[in-house]
Amino acid sequence: MMMACAAAGLPQGGTLVEEKIDAATFEQLATMPLISVCLDALDRTWREWSTSTSFVVRRLLNKKHLTTEGTTTSSFQSIPGDALRNNNESQKTTTAAAAAAEAMGKSNIVMKTVSDSSSSYQQGVVPTTYFMEDVSLHSKPNDCWLVIKDKVYDVSRFAEQHPGGSVIYTHAGRDATDIFAGFHAPTTWKLLQQFYIGNYKSLEPTPELLMDYRELRGVFMRARLFKSSKLYYTLKCLVNALLLAASIAIICLTQSLPAVLLSAFILGVCWQQCGWLSHDFLHHQVFETRWLNTFIGYSIGNVVLGFSTSWWKNKHNLHHAAPNECDQTYKPIDEDIDTLPLLAWSKDILATVDSQRLRRVLQWQHIFFFPMLMFSRFTWLLFSWLYCCKPQMSLQRKILEKGTMLMHYVWFIGIAFWLLNPSMAIIWIIMSEFITGTLLSLVFILNHNGKEVYNTSKDFVNAQVASTRNIEANMFNDWFTGGLNRQIEHHLFPTMPRHNLNKISSHVRALCEKHGLVYEDLNITLGTYRVVEALAEVAAAATTTVASS
Repeated sequence: MMMACAAAGLPQGGTLVEEKIDAATFEQLATMPLISVCLDALDRTWREWSTSTSFVVRRLLNKKHLTTEGTTTSSFQSIPGDALRNNNESQKTTTAAAAAAEAMGKSNIVMKTVSDSSSSYQQGVVPTTYFMEDVSLHSKPNDCWLVIKDKVYDVSRFAEQHPGGSVIYTHAGRDATDIFAGFHAPTTWKLLQQFYIGNYKSLEPTPELLMDYRELRGVFMRARLFKSSKLYYTLKCLVNALLLAASIAIICLTQSLPAVLLSAFILGVCWQQCGWLSHDFLHHQVFETRWLNTFIGYSIGNVVLGFSTSWWKNKHNLHHAAPNECDQTYKPIDEDIDTLPLLAWSKDILATVDSQRLRRVLQWQHIFFFPMLMFSRFTWLLFSWLYCCKPQMSLQRKILEKGTMLMHYVWFIGIAFWLLNPSMAIIWIIMSEFITGTLLSLVFILNHNGKEVYNTSKDFVNAQVASTRNIEANMFNDWFTGGLNRQIEHHLFPTMPRHNLNKISSHVRALCEKHGLVYEDLNITLGTYRVVEALAEVAAAATTTVASS
């Protein structure tokens, strides 16, 4: 399907659509010192973010996501809305022009000097052509090559400064086209040029599944389904603020045990819903201006919830890039399933456990699983602090992270002991933590636990669908899960606002059915049963090995 890449904002040959960035926009924004100061305090230091000042200005101060207009028609145009029908004529014209350019052998590849001494490509120099066997040799953190849209990039020097964290290593020596397109702003395509070292030639045609996926993504972009409703998110923020106010008002009025427990429950619900909001902002689903998403994500994540946003982003980006994936020895790459010695999510992971004492514990994992969920929030808070104590983190970053997390403890503990006597304050604090951890975890476990755990390379779509489970859509589920019940859709299109995920579910299901992928969509009860069933199967295997030893 020749039109698939173009539909996804990935044109076939020539300069990428996302590369056509108006430099004047950046120059204008660079003159706004207040924004620059805010960004410098809220996101990574200039040194961490880039190899040059211009990189930072372009990365953080852009005001717009450029919407890639259609360059092709699509077989998925059953999506309602005039956006798909009105573009047909312009799509045909653009497609015809692209075909003519291709026939004439024209190329708009931009060749420029690369800072890496090993990369000497200049204007007029014919670029080197690489095959996958060449690229795959560069799959280490200090020697990291990526293939993106049939171009090869050496990001070895940049990997440690990557704003998304260590996720860049998950596709070292591999094709990262789809994961890159799914997570990055259109402006980032232009920034790739400084790492360009040559072209990539595949000996195999692009799988039809990936072509259809890219075409579908292009359809959604033209239908403006990646654009959020600001009213929707404003109401979400207001509702959460009301929940917080209600929780505090209750213990202001009375300090009885039932009132304290009710207040703690409402606070737990508030924090759960704030977790979903922070997730949406940090996925850049809400605003076209990315620094504003980051600012609000930090405000909710660090100050309201007490988590380290840097820790969460590094962990969560890794999860999106390699869901339920392990290395060749079945050591989890996805930290969400790296839960030994308490839980083993597959028999292959269990096989890595040599201790018989530990196996005796794991044979009961399906029994103590739910009580463990109450302590989840305590572990997340601990991991946040440990992450911020790493020597690799810059001093400025540590001050930002720890300072904003301390603000959480000041207001939370301060309110507890200001409004309540010491015993009731401790009860309020502990119960709100228990409730929050349970409510968040009940959603997390449904998304991926009990699904396939693998250690072989999968293409982007197969990896996301095989490891992910949906929970049926209804008013309660959509609210309780923060839209994460449409987990397959979210993993395939992570920057799409949650309120649009239900609109695309039928098209994603059709894509899966066409290519023989299992689109699992269950109710909450059955989904929870599948999780416990998977734990029980691994526990039974642990029991067998203990008995035979």
